[in-house]
Amino acid sequence: MHAGHLVHTALLAILVLAALPVHAVTLAEAVQASLERHPESRLAEARHKVEAGYRQQAESLLGGDPSVTLSATGDTFGSDFGYEEYVVGISLPVLLPGQRSARAAIADNIGRLADDDRKRLLWQVAGEVLERAWQLRIAHAELKESTKQWAAARALVQDIRHRHEVGEVSRNDLLLAQQDLITAEAGYQEALDALRKARIAWRNYTGLDALPDDLETFSTRKAEENPASHPRLAALVAQVETARARTADARARRRASPVVSLFAKRDRGDRNQDYTDSLGLEVSLPLGTGAPAAPAIAEAEAELTRAQASLDLARRELQLELARAEQEVARATRLHLLAERNHRLSLSRLKLAQRAFELGEMDLYQLLLARRQSYQATRELRLRKLEKARALARKNH
Repeated sequence: MHAGHLVHTALLAILVLAALPVHAVTLAEAVQASLERHPESRLAEARHKVEAGYRQQAESLLGGDPSVTLSATGDTFGSDFGYEEYVVGISLPVLLPGQRSARAAIADNIGRLADDDRKRLLWQVAGEVLERAWQLRIAHAELKESTKQWAAARALVQDIRHRHEVGEVSRNDLLLAQQDLITAEAGYQEALDALRKARIAWRNYTGLDALPDDLETFSTRKAEENPASHPRLAALVAQVETARARTADARARRRASPVVSLFAKRDRGDRNQDYTDSLGLEVSLPLGTGAPAAPAIAEAEAELTRAQASLDLARRELQLELARAEQEVARATRLHLLAERNHRLSLSRLKLAQRAFELGEMDLYQLLLARRQSYQATRELRLRKLEKARALARKNH
């Protein structure tokens, strides 16, 4: 191993470590920053505009656009007695009481859907932020442990080289130590690459360089005990209620709105008569056969069925995820306890192996094996501790 290469790699490590976050942010700030970058963040505002449109319809007395009628009738091209009739009128489609309440219900449910779906998106983004943050935290821990192992391997090579120069150990031992150094450096490079990937994923999703300093919040807080209030379910419930309101609206609009027409008429029978003025009122009541509205009603009912099916499926999936999260916490806890026991045993064995090697009672291969097992036990303990915290965070999310 060339000294220049070692210095270059060490400087690279220093630069990477220096690039680690200095000004930490809170988890809430990271979630908010990610939420603002999310493509769906503007969906709630768009839904509230839809709500405003339906509410405007519900508050209106008209079931459609009013129309103005102008007509002129005469017998100039017929008998030519001088008959003339002029009519000016306005027609007003009127919403029935059931139709107005149905539109108001749609507006209420769309507004609730916008709010609940915003909460669902917040929950989803928080989960993504947590997952990426823990991946970065674990990658950082892996790099820290691999850096320690690499440093210990370099120190061992220097010690074995010195012993070889004075004739205490064979060249085979020096080659073995140098091979172990290469293995340690490869592990460091892999850990460094994993950290880079985790940092890119974190920056891409959050737009931040800093890692939250309160990740353990989700590992210690109490989880929501009522799954029915879960943000994912609340949004789907709002979708079901919105679909139900649309179905009721489609049924209420089974027949067209009644039309009230007001008109003024000016006419005369012939040239010898004076003009007479009159006012009139006309009400048009559609019979409502139901056929024109049948497709809209069927589509609304199908949408309601789909929304209810999605809600039922989400409930099952949520129950399964909660059960899996409980099992993962139990598994991570058991593995953490085993890792603690293994770590204590590996430290005791390494201490004995180091002493035996110094006294000449153990060869270098056995010492390297003890060192590698101790490193693996230390790495495993740190990893299991982080995985336990991550499992708790997933469960409490």
